[in-house]
Amino acid sequence: RLTITAQELKAFPATDTHTQFLLIVLCHTINSPSSLLAMLQNDPIVQKYPQYLPTQEEVSLALELVDLPEHKELKAALSDSISIAGDVTAQMYRFCWQARQDQQFGKECAEGAIVWLRRCVESRTKLQVDKLLYQGPFTARFAEDYASALKLSFHGVDRQGHPVFIQRLGLGNLEAFKKLWETGQEMQEQLGLAMNAVALFHIRAMEYVTQIVMKKESERQGRTVDRMLLIMDLAGVGMAHVNSPLKAFMSAVSKESTNLFPETLHATLVVNAPWIVAKAGWPIAKSFLHPVTQDKFTMVSSMSELQTLLAQRMALQDIPPYFGGKCSCEECQSGDLRGGSLYDFNRSVWRDQSSKSVEVSPLGSTTCSSAESGSFQVP
Repeated sequence: RLTITAQELKAFPATDTHTQFLLIVLCHTINSPSSLLAMLQNDPIVQKYPQYLPTQEEVSLALELVDLPEHKELKAALSDSISIAGDVTAQMYRFCWQARQDQQFGKECAEGAIVWLRRCVESRTKLQVDKLLYQGPFTARFAEDYASALKLSFHGVDRQGHPVFIQRLGLGNLEAFKKLWETGQEMQEQLGLAMNAVALFHIRAMEYVTQIVMKKESERQGRTVDRMLLIMDLAGVGMAHVNSPLKAFMSAVSKESTNLFPETLHATLVVNAPWIVAKAGWPIAKSFLHPVTQDKFTMVSSMSELQTLLAQRMALQDIPPYFGGKCSCEECQSGDLRGGSLYDFNRSVWRDQSSKSVEVSPLGSTTCSSAESGSFQVP
């Protein structure tokens, strides 16, 4: 797969560690894969690269392979917990896409897709992802601390129906994040978790968007919705972030996300990147990437450019005021990112912890109007 590792970034002619850190941030985003099949029909980016798409024969063969008796457990996991909105074919298509990035074609592509499926199942088992949403080792206080330390929001959908995920790395509370990371390390050691609990909680957030938000949006839109638009705001990111546990956090999340959530990133708008990153570091990093991935990234150099791009992708009343829009949801009115619809979901989970199933709208009262509103066992 043509992705950039932190080690490869060391070879780039960056002038300081700050620039290298920002490139690692982009590396983390790049390694969050990009979806193809279910929303491909109206995707203007992917349609420009038909030569990279898996063939229907490859996907059909992969589905035949997973139906073999020896793959019984893989098939059960694929249909019961992995496939977004229950669309097994779309999920297998994305695994075939990954195999094609490994230069596997025809029968080898189908076999490679099974390998990627197995990796996904192994990662989900190791991290107990199936239990994270409702039975994970977290508390309401932990969720509140996470929301204070890391500023992010699941904020409605864009004009094409993709859920919108906003990250504003520079606005988080670094001191709070350092303390939370230490707490996460203690939880990992005490509970025998496979990773720091903070990174695991972020994996939980990704599970929320794929299994809750995308499922609900698939029902609402009448098609499989299986990828998101990411807006990465780098305003305020500086040397303090370089020397914080943020790099370790992003590295841990990126490492697991490739296996857990294959091909779920539609496109990324990178906002407020320092000049040396946008004009010097990124052009070099970009040359290492797959052409489709290159086309999915847009470096936004000014607020006016951002407003123009967002107006093309989102309705004005759904764009947050801090990006020049007129969204009046509770979160935007407060000016404090708390997770968007994830905030409402978390409140419902911990309010109804005794319930085995929690009925909650994935795009609740804190989000904009573009969309409808057990114990944790260590293996």
